[in-house]
This record gives sequence, structure tokens and C-alpha cells, in this order.
Amino acid sequence: MLSDNLELHLPKHTLIGASIMPSELMDKIGTFWDENKDKAHKGLSGDMYTKESKDIDISVDDFSEPWGDYRKYLQLCLKDYFKEYPESDTMQQAFDIHTSYNLQWYAKGGGFKSWHHENAGNLLHIHRHLVFMTYIDDVPDAGTFFKYQEIVTPSQKGLTLIWPAGFTHVHKGQITEKHEKRIVTGWYSYDEMFKTSYEIFNKTKDKIA
Repeated sequence: MLSDNLELHLPKHTLIGASIMPSELMDKIGTFWDENKDKAHKGLSGDMYTKESKDIDISVDDFSEPWGDYRKYLQLCLKDYFKEYPESDTMQQAFDIHTSYNLQWYAKGGGFKSWHHENAGNLLHIHRHLVFMTYIDDVPDAGTFFKYQEIVTPSQKGLTLIWPAGFTHVHKGQITEKHEKRIVTGWYSYDEMFKTSYEIFNKTKDKIA
């Protein structure tokens, strides 16, 4: 079950869903980072100067501990989102997690510092439907700004947010100079759009080559 320790109450018109995953699971993910941080790579974005992170890619097929439990609880969060926003699940287009998602670490003063949304940038992003993000730790003043919703979500341990991937939900990180920050984040993508966009991308890449 999801925790009932939810401190954040977002107005429905924000289209941002909020749920709390168990604290014990966050501890396991934190331990996973500590034991595997030597495998992390520099975080990627459209602008290499605006995202300062170290990332570990988690395969969509990885259901080992702690990721099997994370996916189970993420599915419960998604069901909560559907209850609040049923149209997000009634567009007659199937969607799922099709690409690796990320465990991200931000040093003091680091973060995603520019406004952005999650299906912009290039052909390989346009298939994204919903975004998910989980804060691993309680970190003061290290949440996320949502521009048009005019809110800041806090970095509360286990807090999991789901929101639409488009321009309506432009956002950026809240930067703290005093604390490190860790999150898990990824995307639900439309099945057919995902397949088509990669086919077009590969054909274009072959022509350029």
C-alpha cells in the first residue's frame, strides 16, 4: 500500500498527481545509489550546461530489488492518477514505460536549472505522455518549480509526482547550496508513437551516415 503520510495537497486544476511511496523503499533505493554510484554518468539534457547531475540508467526490464518494488508502487501511483484524471487513461492509445528511467543525484548547488518540459527537444521525446518523479530523501528547499501552476513541490521522502509531459507543465529544479538531492524519474510513452518515432529516427540517422 501507498503511505498516507502525504503533506502536499495540490489543487485539481494543476493536473499533477501526488502519492507517497514507503520510506523503507526509499532507503533501499538510497542504498542502491551508494553501492552503484561509480556506474553513474553525467546527466543528459538538450543543453549540457543546464542539468548538473549524475545518473544511473535503470533498464525497463530490471525488476530486481529495489526496482521491482518501485515499479509495483509506481503502478499504484498511476492508478491514483487515473482516478483523479480519468481522461489520461481513456484516449484509446496504449502507453507504457518503454525506455530506461533514471536514478539521479545532484550535488550541492546542482540541479536542472532551466525551464523545460519532457516531450520537447527531438524526435525521440515526442511520444512521451506522462512523467513520473520520486524524491528519495527529505531535502529542504530542493523541490521543483512548476511555472504555469505557480507552485513548488517539496522534496519529501517518497513523494511521487505524475504530470503531463507537454508544455503546460514547464518546470525546473529548486537549487539548494546546502544539501544533495536524489530522485527517480522517467516517462510513460504512447506505444505506437514510440515505435514510429524510433523508426523515423533510425531511417534519418542511416541517411545521414
